Amino acid sequence: MFSLPFRLRSRWRVAFSGRVYWRALLVGTALLTASALGAQSVPTRADTAGRDSLARAAAADSLAARLSRAEANIALLRQQLATEASTQLRLRSRLQLELHARLLTNLFRTSAASNNSEVPMFGQAPSAASDKFGSAGGGALGLSVRQTTMGASVSVDSVVGATFTADFELDFFGGFAADGAPLFPPPRLRTARGFLHWPHAELMVGADTPLISDLDPVGVAALGIPNFVAAGNLWNWLPQVRLTRELGLLRARDHTVSLALQVALISPFTGDRHVAETAGVDAGVRAGRPSIQGRMRARWGLEHEPTTSQHIGDRGGEVGVGGHRGWLRIDGDSLTSSWAVSADARLGLSHGFELRGEAYRGRILRGLGGGGIGQNFAPAVSGASVGDPLTDTAGWLQLNAQLRTTLIAGTGCGTDRVHNGKPVRQRNSACAVHVEWRPASPLLLGIEYRAIGTRGPGGAYRVRHLNLAFGIEL
Repeated sequence: MFSLPFRLRSRWRVAFSGRVYWRALLVGTALLTASALGAQSVPTRADTAGRDSLARAAAADSLAARLSRAEANIALLRQQLATEASTQLRLRSRLQLELHARLLTNLFRTSAASNNSEVPMFGQAPSAASDKFGSAGGGALGLSVRQTTMGASVSVDSVVGATFTADFELDFFGGFAADGAPLFPPPRLRTARGFLHWPHAELMVGADTPLISDLDPVGVAALGIPNFVAAGNLWNWLPQVRLTRELGLLRARDHTVSLALQVALISPFTGDRHVAETAGVDAGVRAGRPSIQGRMRARWGLEHEPTTSQHIGDRGGEVGVGGHRGWLRIDGDSLTSSWAVSADARLGLSHGFELRGEAYRGRILRGLGGGGIGQNFAPAVSGASVGDPLTDTAGWLQLNAQLRTTLIAGTGCGTDRVHNGKPVRQRNSACAVHVEWRPASPLLLGIEYRAIGTRGPGGAYRVRHLNLAFGIEL
């Protein structure tokens, strides 16, 4: 069994090696000083014998006091070593463990009825008023801690000839308002991934965002549900097996561009069920086939992974094109297919600016996280058990700037348009501006303003959302 102290991602690290070193150094210095004092001899003259006798007595008393204090410090040091050794985290392998957390409190104000007052994605009609009870209204004001996140990562150098890393992250955005989630938020697993990194290949097993939509906007107001969902951003954390293989390097001006091919088998989640099974297994699982995704990417000069880091000072970039194919059993015994083609980019610009965004066109993509404005099928017409499969085109774009080391600001927009049928939501657009300020570790302050417009057969609905965030990053 190997034992090692655990540490936090920030400067708050629980490890005693540094403290032990300095305490031992202080004790050793005291002992050496005491020894030097004891070795010194005081020359005596006949006319000052009495005074020197008193000085020697005082020196002896001082030496004894110093030795006594040194012995007390040594005893205290032994006690602290025993206490810290008994409280350290122990692992049964040679893994290096790192913990991180973001304690986030959000104050939000939503102006009109929406699908979610804390993190709205699209507008909707307010509840109908009655003569007896009136209207419930559409606006909302509240405080929430449900977007608090925490997680851990581990790594080890040599596993079957590869470097092994793994991480997981959870938040408290599970449950529904009717279940008491605002006051007693249940934890929810976000991502859980294990990686094997070889020099020119990578294998990932776990739950992550779709391969063809692996990028999210920057911001602290929309973590439970990322920004621009239902307006171009596919986000569901789906179980999958993903393989990446580097194809080679290209020279382009002052950069070396790495080309790679990625493929993934993804859990066939659709968000709908067979018409004969209204409360049961998902229609994608009933199809008996996994969803398949592929992506070709080109990357240059990046110091951080685009999907996991919110560093925007990198001068490199990454662009990719991808495709998706899935199946579901929604009506009868036949299979209905879903598909998508996509493009994504993250480009580091000069003077601390960065541009990031995604776009796609596809059919039956609600299961990937908000595709079709959260709809797979149009309402069924008379005599039909299910409506037409919906095809949509969507995308989002965000420009961010590292104004100072402690200050990030940005703005962006996203949109999703459904092309066929008469769904409840035919078009949805969202624009947002945000500022993040880290005045001193571990403090985080943020503000975001978002405007949402949703259009359907029933009319157009507008939502304005203001979010103030106060966080502690550990």
